[in-house]
Amino acid sequence: MTEIQTFATFLEYRGGRLRYRSGGDTWVRVDVDGEPTLERFPDALEMGSDPGDPWVMLPKSVFDAVYRREVFGRWNGVRVAVESIVRRGLRRGSAVIRYEGILPAEAIAAGLTGSQNDGWTALVDPSEVEDVTVTETMFPMARS
Repeated sequence: MTEIQTFATFLEYRGGRLRYRSGGDTWVRVDVDGEPTLERFPDALEMGSDPGDPWVMLPKSVFDAVYRREVFGRWNGVRVAVESIVRRGLRRGSAVIRYEGILPAEAIAAGLTGSQNDGWTALVDPSEVEDVTVTETMFPMARS
């Protein structure tokens, strides 16, 4: 399957970008490449070293900026957001897309499923998404 970028949030730490996983009032958990060590992450509050899913928990105060990536395209003639990629199972590599319009009939005609309450989504091969645009916005961290 074709590679495609997805919506994501990254945090800048020591000159590199780490993908946001979860967070609380004073901390953030981020995904990391390779084994997390205290040499690489001296500010770490906690680390998860599962080789298939490594992460580090860091205080919010150590980040320099937050980056928000948004990915949009067209699928079956309608504007969609590319939300994520399926990582496991038989549909691994498929893109989860969400309808960006406001007309339920348009979403249904395009082949998306869902409702006005939950939104309209589909699981598609990434190569089916056309006219893909990626925008990234940087937000500096406020220092107290």
